[in-house]
Amino acid sequence: MTAVKKNLQRNGVEVSNDFIRETWAPVYRRHFINNSLARAYDCRRGFYLYHQGHTAELDCQDVVVFWRLEQMLKVTANALRQQVMNREARRLDKIIKEVLEDYSQDQDIKVNLLTGRRVTLAEELKRVRQIQEKLEEFIQALNKEK
Repeated sequence: MTAVKKNLQRNGVEVSNDFIRETWAPVYRRHFINNSLARAYDCRRGFYLYHQGHTAELDCQDVVVFWRLEQMLKVTANALRQQVMNREARRLDKIIKEVLEDYSQDQDIKVNLLTGRRVTLAEELKRVRQIQEKLEEFIQALNKEK
């Protein structure tokens, strides 16, 4: 930290130790990622050379790091997607319950929903079936008397 502070003072910039600590972590992470990316690209080139028959020892642990990061991001994305879907499902469920509650309180809406062309046709169809059943019973009774 002292070296960083002295370099900044030489350039005419006064900063506090807290500011240096705050800034150091993101800068170091960026440096680490850039170096890891460079080594991963070297591994890609090394893999090509390996397939061409040239043998070279490369340390490709950075490829594993990025693969693990990718897996972690996939799992995190799936978890977040599931949370959003669950939240939306609960929200829609709540809205539907409110609408149904409003409908149950309003008599005019219930009458309008319960008396339409389909409802009338369904009631008539039910009456026709009842009449058919009575006719079948009557025919069976007549056949028994013969």
